[in-house]
Amino acid sequence: MLYVLPDSAGDMLILQATGTLSQKDYTEVFLTQIQKQLKPGLSLRVLLYLDQDFKQFDEDSNWNAQQLFALANADISRMAIVSAGCGDELCQSFASPSVQHFAIAEFLKALHWCDEAMH
Repeated sequence: MLYVLPDSAGDMLILQATGTLSQKDYTEVFLTQIQKQLKPGLSLRVLLYLDQDFKQFDEDSNWNAQQLFALANADISRMAIVSAGCGDELCQSFASPSVQHFAIAEFLKALHWCDEAMH
């Protein structure tokens, strides 16, 4: 399951994942929230928190480097994935310095990294 956290506002989207992330989570939560939140001409910053009960990304979903941003139809400038190690593989599949993995203890560091101005 995927939840939009209340701190999401403007160009910052903060999500919490638990259990298994499915295609339904991708289309009905992730993409829907991007469409609601992203204003024309802005880029989005995303923090995805995979909580202690997170298990996996559904294999038959768009939760992968090839589809995640492409199908979102949005300019995503940075994405931080915060987890106890399980998000590292997803981060490594991106050939981009704009996607980084952080340990759960580094949640605030990840938030600050997302907040840094892109140059």
